[in-house]
Amino acid sequence: MREVEGVEESNRKTTAVESWRNMELLSAVTGTNWTDLEASKDKSEAEKEEVKQRRAKLDRQLLDVLLAENLVVLTGLGTSLCIKDSEGKRLAPSMADLWESAAELPSGDENDPVVRIDDIKSTVGYVTPAEGDNIELLLSRCQMMERLQPNPKGVIARFINNTEVMIAKMCRLPRGNESLAIHEMFLRKVARRSPRLPRMRLFTTNYDLCFESAASRARFVVTDGFSHTQPQEFDGTHFDYDFVRRHQDREVPDYIPNVFHLYKLHGSLDWKAAGLQIIKTAERPLIIYPRDSKFEASYDQPFLEMMSRLQIALRQPNTGLLVIGFGFNDHHIAQPILSAMESNVGLKAVGVSPDLKERSGLETPAPPATNSAISRIASLIRAGDWRLSLLAASFEELTAQLPDLVAGTEEEQHSERVRNTRGGR
Repeated sequence: MREVEGVEESNRKTTAVESWRNMELLSAVTGTNWTDLEASKDKSEAEKEEVKQRRAKLDRQLLDVLLAENLVVLTGLGTSLCIKDSEGKRLAPSMADLWESAAELPSGDENDPVVRIDDIKSTVGYVTPAEGDNIELLLSRCQMMERLQPNPKGVIARFINNTEVMIAKMCRLPRGNESLAIHEMFLRKVARRSPRLPRMRLFTTNYDLCFESAASRARFVVTDGFSHTQPQEFDGTHFDYDFVRRHQDREVPDYIPNVFHLYKLHGSLDWKAAGLQIIKTAERPLIIYPRDSKFEASYDQPFLEMMSRLQIALRQPNTGLLVIGFGFNDHHIAQPILSAMESNVGLKAVGVSPDLKERSGLETPAPPATNSAISRIASLIRAGDWRLSLLAASFEELTAQLPDLVAGTEEEQHSERVRNTRGGR
């Protein structure tokens, strides 16, 4: 492999140029306000030059993050929303989708087969917040009610159980041969780094298997804390292992390329608790379902191991942090990030999500959807913190903009040709 010193604008793909249309940036270079990155025809030459400088600054910041000695990536639901079926329908559920599905669940009671979600809300004392109904808040209320005053007819317990089964089913991705081209391209750009550098660490709150499947298709090796024996058992020490290639004509082995660490902060659809062990299986998964007790659950294994690794990673010097599609609603994750931003001067970070502008609280009056963590990051940027940036963009738009730092090897190109001729995707 060869490392590329810089990335020229002329080397961008056409899709990258098109993606500028929907992107807005908040960084120290943009001052105190969000600014768009599109050099439209109705702009003056001076305005176009300013946009060009902002784009160059964003490129530089992304490059600084990717070239940091320690690269940390945190992803959320936004990285799964690009997965669609053959008809172009989005497959990954949003929180609104989960609410609608919960309202259509069977009750499990022969005498009253239909769940009346309004009755559930009334029973547990749920009040719709200003930003709209939220399945996480409802499940939290249901869980609290079951602990303090269990429903004698078991209606609430059945609702909780049926909703959790529904969530696991709807989040099961990929379900077939859906295209994971965006995920594959993303891994090729961020996980293909020099073996001399620490492996890229990818933390995700998603339950699905999209990154694992994309890694398999792109011929990447994933270290996820599980053994390579059957059954695969979780042990945090596996994160300290690495992969090398031994040559018969050399005594010193080489680290193999294209390896990254995967930490699933809220569990995975292929995890199962078997006594004191965590194994991989296709049965009912071990995941942290949406509810306020996520903070409490994060102190159980293997979630404690994952959170500990995240906090350690954020405290290391010369660290680049890329946060994509994460809403900063999970306080047990958002707070360590904010703490690291305030205390680790060697941390450079870029947050990316389409709704960051609306949730940053910079509008007057602040919209109901304002997030305190995003607002805090925006305040640091407005105060002149050059290490941080917020980019209002989707996972697809960001991936198109990321530079290719390391060229693919002939071995990788040949493997891709073989796979394509076999009908692989």
